[in-house]
Amino acid sequence: MSTEIDSKNVSMDMFTSYEEELRVGEALAHILAAASIVIELEGESEEVRNTIMKYVDLWISKLSPIDYSPGMAEVIGSKVRKKITNIFDKISENELGDILDFIIDVKRKLDIGTLETEILELEVRVERVLRVLGIDINDIRQFFDFTNAEKRANRLIALATVSIGIASVWDEKWTAELQ
Repeated sequence: MSTEIDSKNVSMDMFTSYEEELRVGEALAHILAAASIVIELEGESEEVRNTIMKYVDLWISKLSPIDYSPGMAEVIGSKVRKKITNIFDKISENELGDILDFIIDVKRKLDIGTLETEILELEVRVERVLRVLGIDINDIRQFFDFTNAEKRANRLIALATVSIGIASVWDEKWTAELQ
């Protein structure tokens, strides 16, 4: 019986280490970069859109629940200027993957109460992503202007999550129609 328990623990350890090696943000960045090339060569298709949404949804699921503030999506939606697949002239695939994984790591730490001093780094990294999407962080400061470090970090994560979600389905035609 103890051998059976030990083998279960070994399998659990193998699964845990495999899961830790699987970086969702990095995978999403690779998918987005590949999708941007496919879109450039062949145009956007339903299959490409569905693949993008599948991986964006997976990344978002790693951050749920988020500290959403009413009106956040509307403000962000009006500020986004680039679709998520059109940002690789401003940010590398590797940098994007690192940022997306960093956001997940900070969220995990917040959820278990072990946040250290990564708030400033989180703000810099989130601002980097927002900037490449065309969003000036000063235009959305009202959503994360808190002195409480945990509240500020949670809102920055929410801003990044909502921005990437919107940018994954964003279309220039919508912007023109809304004006």
